[in-house]
Amino acid sequence: MNSQYLLRPQNSGFASRNFSPAAALLVLAALAAPAANWPQWRGPKGDGISPETDVPVKWSSRENVAWRTPVPGEGHSSPVVWQDSVFLTTALSNSQERLLLRFEARTGKILWQRPVVTAAVEAMHRENSPASSTPVTDGELVFTSFQSGKRVDLQAFDFAGQKVWSVQPLEFNGEHGYSYTPLLYRDLLILDCRQEGEAALLALDKRTGKVRWRVEPAKHRISHITPLLINAGGRSQLIVSGSDETRSVNPDTGETWWWCRGPSDVAVAGLSYGDGLVFATAGYPIRTRMAVRVDGSGDVTDTHVAWKSKRQATYVPSAVYHAGHFYSVLDDGMLCCFNAKTGDTVWEQRLEGRFRSSLVLAAGNVYATNDKGVTTVFRATHQGFASVSVNNLGEFCYTTPAIAEGRIYLRTGNHLYCIAKDAPAIRE
Repeated sequence: MNSQYLLRPQNSGFASRNFSPAAALLVLAALAAPAANWPQWRGPKGDGISPETDVPVKWSSRENVAWRTPVPGEGHSSPVVWQDSVFLTTALSNSQERLLLRFEARTGKILWQRPVVTAAVEAMHRENSPASSTPVTDGELVFTSFQSGKRVDLQAFDFAGQKVWSVQPLEFNGEHGYSYTPLLYRDLLILDCRQEGEAALLALDKRTGKVRWRVEPAKHRISHITPLLINAGGRSQLIVSGSDETRSVNPDTGETWWWCRGPSDVAVAGLSYGDGLVFATAGYPIRTRMAVRVDGSGDVTDTHVAWKSKRQATYVPSAVYHAGHFYSVLDDGMLCCFNAKTGDTVWEQRLEGRFRSSLVLAAGNVYATNDKGVTTVFRATHQGFASVSVNNLGEFCYTTPAIAEGRIYLRTGNHLYCIAKDAPAIRE
């Protein structure tokens, strides 16, 4: 494998500027949206961690449910929240439309729904959907990511539902179907589209959709990991993983800070970060989990891989970090606590069901939702499994919860739920 991406900077004076460590710290501070918002998949920092301290831990399909709104069509995308707005994407089989919906956060009322793409449903893995990519918002615009025919389709809408721009920057050729969730950094919309065909890590101007920089991975192998933004060593780092590499790039320019081989070819689970380590997993051809120290430069395969293991590695659900430990649920329901620095298993606990939803953490509690809509809440402690509650919505669920203003928003196969403490019971 080549040690560098093929970097293709676009014409942009901004993209080529150098930023001081102090400026980088200010940038990362600005990245974290207010605690009331959950603007992207896996929360304010994209790592599954909520800063909120008063979050529900007990509910059912009726109890502590502030509202439950039917969602038209189907999709595995997760909700995002900005103040009094919840955004969600879905796909309608009868009209072949992919929609963006805006809900009122307090009532669950659908304020508007807009067609984004109209196209025949693409070929995909049986566990994928035509609306699997989660939108992202900065409080002014909301951005969507779909496949449209043979192209990657990215669009921006304002909060009134008016389209601001639409671009199709790549041809798409992925054996598992489309599922690529973007993220925001400063004034850039960033998408990592790893596939057998026209693979690229893209940074677009969020106001216009114009490509600001583009880099091509050395190996074209399908993976579906949303990048993770961190600050380490006084610099902003955009961590990407999949196609048998984990890499840190400068998010302003796309240039590589460091890279290493692994975990494996095909990766789906999101990245986690803590104790100066990025935790990455891959599922095919060899299920592998690994941790990489983020203070390196160049090829760090032989110097900065803290540990690597082929045991207890998840494929789809993303892990979370807390107080020196990574918590991970395997696809078959085995819950594991790993020592972050060594990778050793501290404890494990069998949960019921299969898991596709990623873990989220709030106020020292971890939320693990299985494919039947059962959420196990447990304490994030290395002393052993400590159950807090088991909560059953009784509906199919592949999505990841959003936490905002003390409420949990969870999309099931048929509904969008808003879970809140002391909410009156829903009457059937």
